[in-house]
Amino acid sequence: MSATELATLRQEIVACAVSHGIAIDRIYEEDLDRNSVELVACIDALLDADESYLIVPSLLHFAGFNNPLEVRRDLESRGIKVLTSRDDSRHAGPQHDQE
Repeated sequence: MSATELATLRQEIVACAVSHGIAIDRIYEEDLDRNSVELVACIDALLDADESYLIVPSLLHFAGFNNPLEVRRDLESRGIKVLTSRDDSRHAGPQHDQE
């Protein structure tokens, strides 16, 4: 991923947070070849928080763990609200997935 693409993802995450009235404590970035170490660390940190939101570019971010919809359901059952900063078809603008 280029520096420009990474900057765009960061801007989308910030815009999503702002549109939902959420303050960002930290943005975790992971290398594609690192087996989601940063995502696991992020989830561990969120499990200890009183109110937790996880903003990912899309639910496809969870594809390495299991079915992305099941991962989101599991996280939300543990008190972590999952938001996406873009939908899976890459339309512009903040997005919250609804079922």
